[in-house]
Amino acid sequence: MSAVGLGLDTTFDDTSVAILQGKSEILANLTLSQYQEHEEFGGVVPERASRKHLEVIHHLIDGALKEANLDFSGIDYIAVSNHPGLLGSLLVGLTVAKSLAYTLQCPLIGVNHVEAHPYANVLKHGEMPFPIMHLVVAGGHTLLIHARDHFDNKIIGRSVDDAAGECVDKVAKMYGHPMPGGPVVDRAAMKFSGKDFDFPRPLMHKNAHNFSFSGLKTAMLRFREKSLKTSTKSAESPQLLQEEGAILASFFQSVVDVLLHKTFNAAETFGLKNISVSGGLAASRKLHSAFEEESAKRGITLFYPPPNLCTDNAAMVTCLAAHRYEAELFDDLTLDAYPNLI
Repeated sequence: MSAVGLGLDTTFDDTSVAILQGKSEILANLTLSQYQEHEEFGGVVPERASRKHLEVIHHLIDGALKEANLDFSGIDYIAVSNHPGLLGSLLVGLTVAKSLAYTLQCPLIGVNHVEAHPYANVLKHGEMPFPIMHLVVAGGHTLLIHARDHFDNKIIGRSVDDAAGECVDKVAKMYGHPMPGGPVVDRAAMKFSGKDFDFPRPLMHKNAHNFSFSGLKTAMLRFREKSLKTSTKSAESPQLLQEEGAILASFFQSVVDVLLHKTFNAAETFGLKNISVSGGLAASRKLHSAFEEESAKRGITLFYPPPNLCTDNAAMVTCLAAHRYEAELFDDLTLDAYPNLI
């Protein structure tokens, strides 16, 4: 019988617990979002996030065991994201994971949360072929990862300032929308052509495989300020509100164009015929359709997870851990938490 793992993810503001049998059979995958807890502050408050994780994690573990129709005796290993993320949040998950592993006398497996994102594709599509180019667009990270095999990854491109997801959230906020801004922008992108306005596409043909979205964010801020100054109507006028969808669609088209160009250019540079996309921004229908269309045009095999596995979840963490379990790559109780990507 395949090994059963219990995984925890408390890297940011979502508390997630999953139980996985083998490498891809999800027995339970429960996630509690904290967005509403932080909405009044305009962003995630680290201490508040940590306290919320502590409040709910044991209830989620109980719920996951119940959904999987298991008790702790049926768990073979414990997995936990120990980097990167908010340090206080990481420590909540790590402390619980260590306690469980010690009590159950089973292996403890620490997981790089960002490295786990592409494994959402394994949960949906089965094993991905190697070598493969991973695009991870998750929260504060926009990364291109050349994966030659499991645990053999090299980051070849990253955001030098704002990540794509950060930029989308901040631009949506400029137009009065609460976090997360992705769904609002994506709805606009699906409704409008994205060709009504011509916004910058930073580093599209420069700086090799790295990304930069800070300049685009600033350009959007200047554009909005100019629009309000030149308008004789108020910021909430019907005319400006009607234009907003077209503006956000054109903005997101810039983001999509950069992500497409950089990813497929990187794949071509390394001679790869397989690409995966993952992370919270990958839940965008516009981004998904753009990558499907470009992959078909170029004869590239694309691996793309369903929306519910794009955002942070413990199932993808446990999936990567399942591969580490098979390879007997275990950690001990000295495992520590690290806020930065290492």
